[in-house]
Amino acid sequence: MAKQILTQLSSQTIYLGTGNDQFEVTVHNLSDCFATFALELSASGLDRQASPDWYRLTPDLSAKIPAGDRVKFVVDILEVPPIPGGFTGKMNLNVHVTCLELGEEDRQLVNLVVPGSGALPPVLQVTKTAFQTVPGTLVEIPFQIYNPNRSTVNLRIALKGLPYVWLTDGQERRLQVPSQGTVHVLFICQPPLSSEALSQVYPFDIEVSQAEAPTVYQSGTLDILPTGWIDFGCTAAPLTPESLATGPASTRYTLELSNRSNVDQTVALTLARIDVPWSERLRAVLRRQPPKPAPTTSHVLQLSPAQVALKAGDIEQSSLTLQPQPPWLGWRRRQQFQLRPQLQQTEVRPPTHTVELIAAPKIPVWVQGLGIAALALGTILPGYWQAGHRGPVNSVQFDGQANTLVSAADDHTIHRWQVSRNLRDVETLKDTNKAIRVVRYRPLNNDWLAAGLENGEIQLWDLLSSRSPKTLVYQRADRVFDLQFSQDSQSLFSAHGSGDVLRWPLTDIAEPGQPTLPDQQHQFGFAIQAITLVGPAETTLAVGGRFNRLVLWDFEQDQQHSIDYPAGNPNQYLTSLTTAGNRPDRLATADNQGRITLWDLSRCLSSSEPCDRTDQWTDGHRGEPVNAVALSKNACYLVSGGDDGRVMLWALNLTGQVMAQHQIARSRQPINSVDLVQQGQNLLIASGDNHHHVRLYRAKDNNPACP
Repeated sequence: MAKQILTQLSSQTIYLGTGNDQFEVTVHNLSDCFATFALELSASGLDRQASPDWYRLTPDLSAKIPAGDRVKFVVDILEVPPIPGGFTGKMNLNVHVTCLELGEEDRQLVNLVVPGSGALPPVLQVTKTAFQTVPGTLVEIPFQIYNPNRSTVNLRIALKGLPYVWLTDGQERRLQVPSQGTVHVLFICQPPLSSEALSQVYPFDIEVSQAEAPTVYQSGTLDILPTGWIDFGCTAAPLTPESLATGPASTRYTLELSNRSNVDQTVALTLARIDVPWSERLRAVLRRQPPKPAPTTSHVLQLSPAQVALKAGDIEQSSLTLQPQPPWLGWRRRQQFQLRPQLQQTEVRPPTHTVELIAAPKIPVWVQGLGIAALALGTILPGYWQAGHRGPVNSVQFDGQANTLVSAADDHTIHRWQVSRNLRDVETLKDTNKAIRVVRYRPLNNDWLAAGLENGEIQLWDLLSSRSPKTLVYQRADRVFDLQFSQDSQSLFSAHGSGDVLRWPLTDIAEPGQPTLPDQQHQFGFAIQAITLVGPAETTLAVGGRFNRLVLWDFEQDQQHSIDYPAGNPNQYLTSLTTAGNRPDRLATADNQGRITLWDLSRCLSSSEPCDRTDQWTDGHRGEPVNAVALSKNACYLVSGGDDGRVMLWALNLTGQVMAQHQIARSRQPINSVDLVQQGQNLLIASGDNHHHVRLYRAKDNNPACP
């Protein structure tokens, strides 16, 4: 039977990637009837299930062609046919023409020339890209490399970005990988025990290169955690003509700070008087209560500089000149002062130094005798002087019914106060061995206390028993700046200067000897000052701290997103966060630049939309740092305390805007902590200041903007 299909090609050779990627196929109908023709391309080694997207055909299918007529197909080669292992060189393409009506087919061959080496890049498989360690500890960085080529390849693997001396086996490998084979590669990194391994995030790249194939990259990070301490030295300087010019009784000290940590940080030096006047000692004996140190007066000292910037490994000096403030009463005696460095990370060794000088009284002893007699008569009145702390008060909190108030201070003690017309000291807890940064009641029954210490410990006190507290420790010397119980009292969140937030399970809270470990940890990358639970679901924690960072962390999903807040330098940070008990979508924040901000979180807690800022002001404490804020349960009132020594009450409307303000109290010392409780038509306000005082105030609930 005569052939009824004739196929002609416009070109026998096609060069891929040169612009000559197109050819024409003309099909002649040699039969005596109408016919429809279809065209298909294939290549040797090509999987029949492979997608035909590597070429384009115009038209896809011909119309019915009358006898003796012809149809022309245009073929565009788009890419190399998907043959496993890649291909370069010359390959044969099969041009297959079929006709359903005639039941015949025709085949032609066309040559496809593919330039290049044909080598496929290796496949880099990395299971982990973020690593954490402390200096001196080995870190393993593992990954796998797969060779998809049909032949053995030689690979060069390099880890770049980290210091060469940290990599114990060098930063480069050369491997031979068989066809379709997989190799496991391990780089071992050990940061040195010195200031060369600064606490920061170090980015690195894994680079895999192969001859005649693209280089493959994978990025990762190595987070060096803070470690080490600050050596703090204090020596009396010899007398010089310059020191004698400041006064015959002045004393000079040379202070030396040596940064033996891997953190660049700023050290602020503070001085507080710790000697107890004889009048206070007499008062303490008569009342059988702890004595209080003498007040510190700013004109007594000259500290230069008062703040020292220390890079890792640096040693800096500062000078202190003390000029005595002669006491009104007593006799010739020593005045003692405690010098304390303050910093965000690591610790100071020793934490304080005591300096002293001699001062004579202004009033003669015989006149003082008369005064002592009069003072003795005054001390017979019970309750005339309030007992309390001997160091700056860092934290205060009412219990759920506002029957008691708890306070914690730098003097290593926790006090519980009965709330009535005045505060009455009813219990002192003294088993702590470090300054206490924060104390919180457990919401369930208020029968337990959690205390966060300066040395990184968390102590849990059972108020219904006399046993010693249970201690939780994750990392020594990592200061606890804030604590937050969950409302069901099953978990405790702790915020640390290293940037960690830990979630502690409290199912074994009543077992003092049973060790407890956190069941969740999240590193935020900045020193954390304050945390609070937000939202009705209680699965989100608001976190604020250094660099003015403010973050919402969904700890159930372990996801976080930042709230838009003015960026800050390393010395600028958020100091306090608080939310309203009955309106958990309302948040108040304060920072050390004098800002107080109110937020409505209802939108951003349930979606990716930005959080709504309802109000913000900076004149509440005359531009001084705002150290603490607290909201009433109904979010109708906000109380704040700052370095200007004022306690301020702010009346809010239903949308979270300030309608009125009222100064509750004024002190000469900074206010470190405040709390607020509403009882009927009254507001109870508590404050703790830098002068060891815990105070109670009352105000009327008369806010018409928030019924």
